[in-house]
Amino acid sequence: MNQKSILSHIFDNPFNKLKVGAAAKKTQNKEALRLYRDILKFSIEFDWANKNGETWRDIIRKSARKEFEIAKNESDPFMVMRMIMTSREAMQKTREKLNEEYFKLNTTLSERTKTDEENKIQ
Repeated sequence: MNQKSILSHIFDNPFNKLKVGAAAKKTQNKEALRLYRDILKFSIEFDWANKNGETWRDIIRKSARKEFEIAKNESDPFMVMRMIMTSREAMQKTREKLNEEYFKLNTTLSERTKTDEENKIQ
């Protein structure tokens, strides 16, 4: 095959000819395990309960466990990486939103404290 036909073959079937070796599979497994641990660590920050009395920490952990159990049978390496990337992105967005809400709460509390102190002085 000449260079032009090789390139056209690759561009016509980009995913069909790619093979994922044992090293890549091992890397994916490590990344999935790292993600799972990160989710468990992150869930510690959700210590309040829902209306049924179950803590969000436990709900997040159960949900993560369920998702990882379902995903462990996935054999398509591209789908595995897609799931990992999607989960990381969702966790990052949740972390950002949580930080924003903590900031708003702290700002509100600071303003109330300042107002209370001013009222005591008067």
